[in-house]
Amino acid sequence: MIVLLPFAGPEDMQERSTRRQDVARGLAWLAGFSAAALLVVPKGLSVFAVLMLAATVLALPNAWRSRRPVPQALYILLAAALGVVAVVAVSMWMDGAPLSVLDNPSRALLLPWCAWLAWTTRVRMSGLWYGALTGLLIAFVVSIAQMSLGVERASSDANPIVFANAVLALLVIAVFCRPAHDGRALKLLLAIAIVLANVVVILSGSRGVLPGLGLVMLMLLVGTASRHRWWRLGGAVCLLCALFVAMWTVPWLSSQFRLDQLHDDVSGFAVGEVDQPISARMALLSVAWDAFRESPLTGAGVGTFADRIDASTYCEDAQRHFCGLGHAHNDLAQWGATMGLIGVAGLAILYLAPLWVAARQIRREHLHVPIGPAWTVCMLVATYMVSGLTQSMFAHALSTSAFVVFVGLLLGSALPPKQINGVSG
Repeated sequence: MIVLLPFAGPEDMQERSTRRQDVARGLAWLAGFSAAALLVVPKGLSVFAVLMLAATVLALPNAWRSRRPVPQALYILLAAALGVVAVVAVSMWMDGAPLSVLDNPSRALLLPWCAWLAWTTRVRMSGLWYGALTGLLIAFVVSIAQMSLGVERASSDANPIVFANAVLALLVIAVFCRPAHDGRALKLLLAIAIVLANVVVILSGSRGVLPGLGLVMLMLLVGTASRHRWWRLGGAVCLLCALFVAMWTVPWLSSQFRLDQLHDDVSGFAVGEVDQPISARMALLSVAWDAFRESPLTGAGVGTFADRIDASTYCEDAQRHFCGLGHAHNDLAQWGATMGLIGVAGLAILYLAPLWVAARQIRREHLHVPIGPAWTVCMLVATYMVSGLTQSMFAHALSTSAFVVFVGLLLGSALPPKQINGVSG
């Protein structure tokens, strides 16, 4: 007896392909949500990794079968990521450093991967936005819980500076990736998100995040106004100045941000004190400059900065807290000291490639109001650059992962749909 199996015709195959694509899109949405919502939770990004891998496995067959042209922007992001990894890998090989130094730089490969996944699945960034709101709420709850337990500065499982910078990234997404409509409910939700973020930053006691936070608030107050923009700019500047004065004059705020110690901290550096935040950063910049001057092109080696600190004059006479630091607390100084001008070029590529792709999309789509994925990328890059003046953003896994994942997903969703014979698909 011969049993005839049903033949899967073109319509059945198309239906399966459509279902697979829908599931991949749903998983990509959940991946974006979990990345933002669980960013400040210990090992929270592992959920994102599983969802992203599953979405990629489902999306690949359709992408391979369609053979549609990939946007040039994705190749640019891939080249930028490979360039950054290559710069660090060459420095590692020349210095004989362990493979562990590639841990954070290799995460740059997530940038084109996330961009491709968002582009090929056409996933909406509402998942990332809802995730950012959830993440801010979780960060607020964690901060309140830690302060109630007597912790001096809220930090989750990271250090307070990294924690505050993660919250700032979530705030950027919540503010600039929000829906375009301007209803009362959305305004109330936005106000709550801003309050939560500011409370968390205050409880973290991080001063380095304040310029980036000010930049976000300034852009929010000024950028969305088409009328009376200069009046709004003046009002925003006055508001920020008032907040700055409050930080200096309100005893609790001044103590939380250690502004009352600022004068003693700076003056202490003149007599060799390097164990306070400001004096330590000044000493680190001095060590970085000396390393850069010795080898301007290639630097001292990607894994050698901690050794340079130990060998500095600050650690000759006594063992200090400063001597246990491992990076320069400044991205430009860190990459310049360890990898020279080549490293500075790698850092510039990491910032400028996404910024160029986003700016080109803004110009092409005439996106004058700073809302949407492309504008969010511009603000993320800007806040990272500002925060990188006081913290080595890419020396920490959390801040590195947040940058490449968020920027990648946002850029992928901002790119135009697939093209079939010149027609959008």
